[in-house]
Amino acid sequence: MLDPTGLIAGHFECRSWDQTEPVLTDLLSLQISQNALGQRTARHPNSGWSLIVHEDGPGAPDKPHNNHYGFRVAHKHEINNAYVFLSDRKEQYGLSRISKPSSTHFAYSVYLKEPGGNDVEIEWYDIEAAKEGRQNAAAQWQDELPETTSVKRGYMPQSMSHGTLGCEDKEQANRFYEQVLGLSIVGGGRVSTYIGHPAGPWYIVVIPGRKRHTLTRNNRFVLQAPTPDSVEEAHIALGKNGKSLGISALDDLAIRDQHASFLFADPDLNWWEFTSEDVRG
Repeated sequence: MLDPTGLIAGHFECRSWDQTEPVLTDLLSLQISQNALGQRTARHPNSGWSLIVHEDGPGAPDKPHNNHYGFRVAHKHEINNAYVFLSDRKEQYGLSRISKPSSTHFAYSVYLKEPGGNDVEIEWYDIEAAKEGRQNAAAQWQDELPETTSVKRGYMPQSMSHGTLGCEDKEQANRFYEQVLGLSIVGGGRVSTYIGHPAGPWYIVVIPGRKRHTLTRNNRFVLQAPTPDSVEEAHIALGKNGKSLGISALDDLAIRDQHASFLFADPDLNWWEFTSEDVRG
């Protein structure tokens, strides 16, 4: 139904920008700019997609662990270094949780919860996973970045690698991603599914589970459309056939500065945006 040219951004909300910004810049090596709507756009210099950050005040809830973003390092020992560095500065950055490094399949990672209520993963992937054809495990950068912070952390995020979503019915969700969103299944296993777009290496991990917490529109992924006309055509089509396709909510079409966009929710009440604007900053 949709024919996106890319999966270009994610949105997430925090409680206080002043609390979350140091985590994004100091700990994850993101660079910050301000977009036309006054929101902050965070981008990693080695990645082709962005995080658009919404400040929602002290009432913004903690997000489920299955709704987090991941950042990848080049070497396994960096995960242990990250754990030590983060643990030593837990109070300084207002981190409420830091997990001990752990292995899952070919990945080795540490998780933190930043003061805005969002979980973040710092991961390393074994090169053997890529050799076995796991597309998500391939390096997402051409040139390895040196550590650039004045305080040596012992690790350097080389890319913003992935986001995550939850679903209830894996097979139903997979059909929706491919047939309605125009995305591809790029990996996964017995439990999870990895979805992405050929235009870029980053992906979304979809994890099934019955006990889920739905999130607001401030937590969504962005699909880029070829033209404003294609956005309008898609909005009309989803207005007519969306219910039968699994669309659980459809917002009005928005037109601004010669760009068109709209928000909609999938069968699992996850929010998406289809836009003709390049929001990557």
